[in-house]
This record gives sequence, C-alpha cells and structure tokens, in this order.
Amino acid sequence: MLVSTYILAVLNMAIFIVSFFMIMNKKGYVYQYKLESRYVLASIFLIFTIIMGLGFGTTSLQEILRMFLTIYLICKIFYKIDTRKSIISAVIYSLVYILVGCSIFWFVQISIIKVDYILEITLISIAIIFMASIYFYNRLENIYKNKKYYLYIALTTIINLLIILFINKSFADIGNLYGMLVKNNIDFYYVSDMLKFSATIKETFPYLLLIVNILLISIFLNSIKSEKEKVKAEFVNEKLDMQYKYYLMVKDSQEKMRQVYHDMNNHMENIKSLKNSSEDVDKYINNIEDEVKGTKNIYNTGNVLLDIILYEKSKVCMENNIDFNVGIDFRKCDFIDMIDISSIFSNLIDNAIEACNKIDDNIEKYITIKSTFIKGYYVVRCENSKTNKIIIKNNKIFTSKKDKFLHGIGIDSIKSSIKKYNGELKIKDSESKFIATIHIPVE
Repeated sequence: MLVSTYILAVLNMAIFIVSFFMIMNKKGYVYQYKLESRYVLASIFLIFTIIMGLGFGTTSLQEILRMFLTIYLICKIFYKIDTRKSIISAVIYSLVYILVGCSIFWFVQISIIKVDYILEITLISIAIIFMASIYFYNRLENIYKNKKYYLYIALTTIINLLIILFINKSFADIGNLYGMLVKNNIDFYYVSDMLKFSATIKETFPYLLLIVNILLISIFLNSIKSEKEKVKAEFVNEKLDMQYKYYLMVKDSQEKMRQVYHDMNNHMENIKSLKNSSEDVDKYINNIEDEVKGTKNIYNTGNVLLDIILYEKSKVCMENNIDFNVGIDFRKCDFIDMIDISSIFSNLIDNAIEACNKIDDNIEKYITIKSTFIKGYYVVRCENSKTNKIIIKNNKIFTSKKDKFLHGIGIDSIKSSIKKYNGELKIKDSESKFIATIHIPVE
C-alpha cells in the first residue's frame, strides 16, 4: 500500500512538471537546453523533485516551496524568462495545481465509498483536467480575455456557496449527532462519514481559501493594472491621432506658402508694372511681406509631415523667445510610419519647449535638434537648455508632480514608436541642459 501511494505521488509530481512544459510550449515559448552546468544541475533538481513526489489532499509548506522553486527554475533556465515573470508564473501555476488537486481529492473523499481508489481517481482526474486544458488552451485563453469579469464573479460566487454549504452541513451533522446521543442510537457509518468529512475539511479547506484568495487578489490587481495601461494607451493614441489630423489640415496652407516663396520672380515683375503707382506698390509689397513672413522657417527634411511639424514648432518657439535650430535629414527614413514621425518629433520638441518655458527670461533658451546617419543607424539628437531638476533612473524620467500617471506619456510615446523599429532612446541630463538621443537601425 505504501509503495503504491509513493508511486502515485511520484506520478503526481511528474504530471505537475510535464504539464507546465506543455503549457509553455502552447504559449509559444522556445525551450532551450545546453550541455552546461546550470542546465545539468537544473535537470538533476527536476529528477530529484519528481522522486520526492507530491502528496494528495494536503500540501505541506515544504512541498509548496518545492513546487514554486521547480517552476521558477524551469522559467529562468530552460525558457530565459525574466525574474518577475518567472516568480508570477511559479506562484500562479503552483497554486492552481494545488487548488485543482485538493478540490478533486475532497470531492472524491466524500463521494466515493471505496476509499482504496481515492488516490488513483484523483490522479487520473488531475491528468485529464490538465491535458484537456492544455489541448484547448487557445480557446480557454480567448474565453478568459472576453469573459474574465464573468469568471471573477463566478469564482467568487462558487467559493461563497461552498462556505455556506460547509457551514450548513457541519451544523446539520452536529444536530444529528446530538440526536443520536439523546436517543442512545449511534450510527457507526454515519459518524465515520462525518469524521471523514470533518477531517477532510480541516486538512484541505484552509488551503482552498488561501489559494482562492491569493488568486482573486492577483486577478484584481492585474485587472487594475491592465485597465490603467488601457486608459494610458487610449490617451496616447488619441493625442497622436489629434496631432496627425492637425498636421494634415495645415498641409495645404504650407504648400501655398511654398508657392509664394518660389514665385518671387513673378511678384517682382508685377511690382515693376506698378512702379508709377507708389501707393499700389506699397500695398502689394506689404501683402507679399505678410505671406513671406510665414515662409521664413520652411524646412526641407525629405518628409512633408516632418516639415510641417518643424514649422509649427518653430512658430511656438518664436512666440516663447526660444532659439530653435534644426538640421534634419530624413530622406532615407521612408520605412518610418507617419504616425510614428508625429509621435517621435512632436513629443521630443514639446518636452524641450516645456523645459525651456520654465527658464527665466535672463537665461538663454534654446533647442537644437539634428540628425545624422552613423554606421547603419539613423541618429536624432535633441538638446535643450533647462533649469528644472529631474531624476533619471534606468533611462526613465521620474517626477515629483502629483499627477504621475499622465506625466511622462510623451517619453513613453517616443519609446513605443521607436520600439517598432528596434530603436532605443538614451537620456542625458546636466544642470543646464537636457539631451535626448534616438538610435534607429536603417536597412
């Protein structure tokens, strides 16, 4: 009997480990194995863990820690997953496996008369449930994404119903036992079943409550985080969409300005024909000056949208007495989408303008944005003067502002856009100036 129980415990741990490998494969993770010491040691640990086995119905703290450590090592060594995701995967998968195993064992314990087959039935049921879940993993994942809130409600409702059921049954058992004692008519089988039920609840129910509460807390935290990210993404996309539409709207007026600039010869001929009427000449010249003023900062970067962005930002800089210097060559960057051009350059310059506007008028305010091609990379360097203090940690900007959620969305938007092209943003800060450098590989 002991040998049979040990073999079943070994099989239970084997199913626990093999099922996780199958789930990772289903999720698209690539398994890696090399003849190196860490892989060999990890494999020895997995074999040792399987030999140790995994019990049924009750799970000791030592077994729980061994399960966590096993999944964590698999994630870190065989799948190269970062520490945070490895810990989360280890906790969630281990708790779910314990929850399923304890629930099946409890159900079989109070439902099956022939107790000799409880462990066998529990093990087979666990294997069937996990194999079926892995087989229909994609479908279950879609159901979770689309119906996750209904699942949260259902899980909470089921647990509360189970609590009510256990309390009612316990109260009824106590009443029946009292009745049997009063009548001096003890039913041995009934008392045996009652003790079995009480022992099972005592051993398994605390685990069930703990596991379910941990799962619910993690689910709700993830929901809050995902909703927060969703709102943030919608805000960024809305801002980009507004910028993009705005720049397209001013495209026509920009083209008219270009036309005026290039048709100066025709204007000069018209002025000559009006030389006998000084009043008409003055009026004509004044009209031309008004139109040409707007063409003073016309840019020719090789991209129409970028020209418009620079033109609009130059007007803002002029209004705020900021010296705006531009040297952008964008002719080899046709692979960058227009929405990303707007995201990168608009936010880059907007951040620089915001920093310059915090400077006193007696200090020079400037923004210099230039680009070049170096060793297969398109490099954009934006430098601006500043006096405000910022904190940079791990290439991220931190603020002391109360509204930390919306602050930094411009930087996040830039990172999101350049990430599409395997680019990176580097930030450098000093007491008097701030430098943001973008590197994007050019095919």
